[in-house]
Amino acid sequence: MTKAAPQTTRAASRWSYAAPFGSWSGLVRHVSAGGIAGLTAGILVGGVGSRVFMRIAGAASGTRGGGRITEAGFTVGELTLGGTIALVVFIGIISGIVGAGMYLAMRPWLGWAGKWRGVVFGILLFGLTSATSDLMNPDNVDFSILGNGPLLVALIIGLFIAFGVVADWVFGMLDRRLPGSDEGWWPVGVVYAVISAVGVMAVLSLGSAILSGGEGICGCEAPVRASWSFLLAFVATAVMWISGIVRTPSWIARTATVAGYLGTTGVFVFGLLRALSDAADIIN
Repeated sequence: MTKAAPQTTRAASRWSYAAPFGSWSGLVRHVSAGGIAGLTAGILVGGVGSRVFMRIAGAASGTRGGGRITEAGFTVGELTLGGTIALVVFIGIISGIVGAGMYLAMRPWLGWAGKWRGVVFGILLFGLTSATSDLMNPDNVDFSILGNGPLLVALIIGLFIAFGVVADWVFGMLDRRLPGSDEGWWPVGVVYAVISAVGVMAVLSLGSAILSGGEGICGCEAPVRASWSFLLAFVATAVMWISGIVRTPSWIARTATVAGYLGTTGVFVFGLLRALSDAADIIN
């Protein structure tokens, strides 16, 4: 009979991280799986989920919002095929790209959450990105049109958590099933490389506006401290990935681990302080 591992060993493993690959091809496969998972969550939650959100919010507003035009140009209570396609294509893809980059960067530092990692990532995503989108901009006229501030805030938080759960589940499934690019079928490696390159360029271009300290997509003040905390975690993750492929001194991995958890903590603290402040303004 095999002896079960002590609880302390299992707990310690949740707080340490080692790259789950030992080659550049494995890294590209890992990034590709994250990109596909993020796009899937973006289309299902950011696109279709946003349409469901609008439907619920419109129905709850009753005669107060019925027939009025939102800031994005949609008519409250009216569902159109064109509007749904626009949400899925534009909001879904953009949120999927951003979410994929964040997921890959934060995933190594959320192992302690175990099966709740998707939920925790959704909360992180809410804290960092809700402040730079019209979803949580207290000055957005839609909140005045629709009313029901507590319901809207709860639905918005639910969307972010759903994104995290879907992304984490899809990534786990892909990580178990996607073929390796070093298994003799070279086209697989080419596909992974293209997906990774496109994803990295898109994430860098979309994130540059936030990190520059300027106004976000919503025209509001960007969460600069939370964004720089995320950048710290992102760099720490990149260092750990490279350390898993190239032999590096042990102190580099230890330093990166500390930086990764510090960055994650910063995203939690600074991001949620800003997001919850916006939520309070909306509710009140």
